[in-house]
Amino acid sequence: MENTKLTKKLQVLLTETEVSQINRVILNDALENEARPISVSAFIRGLIQHELSNRTLEQKSYIKQNLKNLKPK
Repeated sequence: MENTKLTKKLQVLLTETEVSQINRVILNDALENEARPISVSAFIRGLIQHELSNRTLEQKSYIKQNLKNLKPK
């Protein structure tokens, strides 16, 4: 991860089931990797970064395709 100062907070409301599922995923990942579990905040941050990265790639591809389809005037 970039060495960027984290300054903004987001709040999300989850059900007890969703929180349990997140904790289970985090613990399973830690056991598989023989590492300490990461925080829920770090896990959610990773999900957001992954989603933003995917969307950025999709958007670049979409823009590139549309530019190819433009006809010169």
